[in-house]
Amino acid sequence: MDYRTCSEIIMKRVMPQSHPVAIKIIKGGDPFPEDVRRPSHFGIKIALCQWINLARRWGWVVGAEAQDINCTPCLAGYGFKKLKEKADLGQFFVDMGYFDALEPALSLAEQLEVLEPGEVRGITISPLAKIQSDPDVVLIYGTPAQMTRLAYSSIQSSGRLIHSVTGFGLSCLSAVMPHWKGEPTLVHPGRGERMLGGTDDMELCFSLPGSQLEAFVNGLEVTHKKGLRFPIQGYVLYEPAVIPAMKALEEKLEEV
Repeated sequence: MDYRTCSEIIMKRVMPQSHPVAIKIIKGGDPFPEDVRRPSHFGIKIALCQWINLARRWGWVVGAEAQDINCTPCLAGYGFKKLKEKADLGQFFVDMGYFDALEPALSLAEQLEVLEPGEVRGITISPLAKIQSDPDVVLIYGTPAQMTRLAYSSIQSSGRLIHSVTGFGLSCLSAVMPHWKGEPTLVHPGRGERMLGGTDDMELCFSLPGSQLEAFVNGLEVTHKKGLRFPIQGYVLYEPAVIPAMKALEEKLEEV
């Protein structure tokens, strides 16, 4: 598949303000690529959402593994470090101010899916147009209206509705879960990603398995030809009402 062409079609049909990005999951026993920019190159540790932002806005090819990350929810969620008990995650949610009682926090913690410790060694992120091998996940950031346009494309090719998730403390994990789930997801980036990762107030994220990209892009073209466009065309073929002040002015006008 020509991923540069796929990227160009997405940019042309949907007009996102940043590059579609491709993510490769580095499994536990696999070597980590050497030709990517890592936080250690700059003498820092990061939240993973920062590195996604670098790839989609700066066009960089970047990567990170456990020793590059200081975001503890990310370390726990990706299994970079072992989460002993889900209750610890629940207490974290209380400490962060999401809950004022432990019981509902524990209920949410039990619902969150995290990866097995050691399952993932790290990830690499690049603009879709630059990736050299098949991506595991493709991310497209955009406005709610652009997400609607992307959903039409996915539904056209799969016949399945799109599920959405709130990136509750783990937006970066929600973004790559389609690799394991096998279905596209609309991600509502959480507070951390918007504070640290540079995600705009009006941005959402559409994530799909890399294996579905070709069908998705085809769906984008097919639906475009059927008239499902972006920007969405506002209907203006109607006669607006004439309000009293306009009517009063009209009565004072003379024919030319």
